[in-house]
Amino acid sequence: DVMVQIINWLIEDTGNGVTGRCQIVMMGNGERQYADALRWAEGTYKGRVCGYVGFDPKVEHLLMGACDLFLMPSRYEPCGLPQMYSQRYGTLPVVHATGGLVDSVKDISVGTETATGFHMTPLSPEKMQEVLYRAAELYVKQPAEFRKMQRNAMNEDFYWPQ
Repeated sequence: DVMVQIINWLIEDTGNGVTGRCQIVMMGNGERQYADALRWAEGTYKGRVCGYVGFDPKVEHLLMGACDLFLMPSRYEPCGLPQMYSQRYGTLPVVHATGGLVDSVKDISVGTETATGFHMTPLSPEKMQEVLYRAAELYVKQPAEFRKMQRNAMNEDFYWPQ
């Protein structure tokens, strides 16, 4: 629900050199209103927004491997794996700072030398915009620092017995 509220902001160029430069791919199951919103966004922003209503683990991994950022705005942590998968692919997770998401994603506030993604709290459209802007700005204006975080993420070891 929060993501739907910021689609226009992400897609439309406001002249800041950051927003308006992205494409959005979304996948998931959920309430009909969100599927309808996804279809609306696809129709409104043809070629810039793509949605997959449903879930397929093969598609999930293909998406993660092809993206630069992975948004996981879970209100609670339903499963702790997608943010780990995305890091392995070098797709930096942007997560709501809750549950194991906090433990498995090192926020940029620790510095790009060790960070593996971005935390947002509270889960609100305003905070999501703030954190996504920071992530996109890093990607656009400081690509070497973004790549450093990607390498950090790909080198994370989530093996249980550590």
